[in-house]
Amino acid sequence: MTEHTDLMKLIFGRLSWEAIPFHEPILIATFAAVALGGAAVLALLTRYRLWGPLWRDWITSIDHKKIGIMYIILGLVMLLRGFADAIMMRAQQAFAFGDNAGFLPPHHYDQIFTAHGVIMIFFVAMPLVTGLMNYVVPLQIGARDVAFPFLNNFSFWMTTAGAILVMVSLFLGEFSTAGWLALSNLGNQNPGVGLDYYIWALQIAGVGTTLSGINLLVTIVKMRAPGEPQTGQGAGSVLSAIPRSTS
Repeated sequence: MTEHTDLMKLIFGRLSWEAIPFHEPILIATFAAVALGGAAVLALLTRYRLWGPLWRDWITSIDHKKIGIMYIILGLVMLLRGFADAIMMRAQQAFAFGDNAGFLPPHHYDQIFTAHGVIMIFFVAMPLVTGLMNYVVPLQIGARDVAFPFLNNFSFWMTTAGAILVMVSLFLGEFSTAGWLALSNLGNQNPGVGLDYYIWALQIAGVGTTLSGINLLVTIVKMRAPGEPQTGQGAGSVLSAIPRSTS
């Protein structure tokens, strides 16, 4: 029994059955809607036999254009979540005045505030910029692809894994209440699974963005077409790639 408990703790950490928000009907309804929507998408993929093309042409693709498109799609999907968080924050500020505390408790508002900042910076702005650079940079410098195509695919899925963790925190456990800068004076108040989600999401996605920045930098420096000067179109791309590799 003890070994089983230790194994479960190793796999799930501080997550337990209590992490499922049965007491939050809004979250349960949201989870049900997402589950039904996901099941419908899976059914359509199976019905029209799209699993093979999806796997070959997109999920495992090393084409810089397709990976760029997937980055942009990821950024747009996360934009919807970040925009929803922004609407809830502004609505809370509009309703909370005088003796009215609004419709969000402080703990929940802190989670939304943190998730909004993290999503808009790390999972909207960065994927959109990375997707644009993945698509355009090799075309600008006359390269057939990026320097490390497989690493490009790996970087995308690492970034996606971080985004998935942020989304999972909506239904299992909670997100950090420490703000998107992870201020310790706020985080110490609630050192629960929320901070774990925050740390792992940013670390995993950070690996992807760092490798992507290195990949683009090497591509710009080493794979320019013959006669393409370093001060040409690639110069601006180099300056754009450096922040990616240091993020």
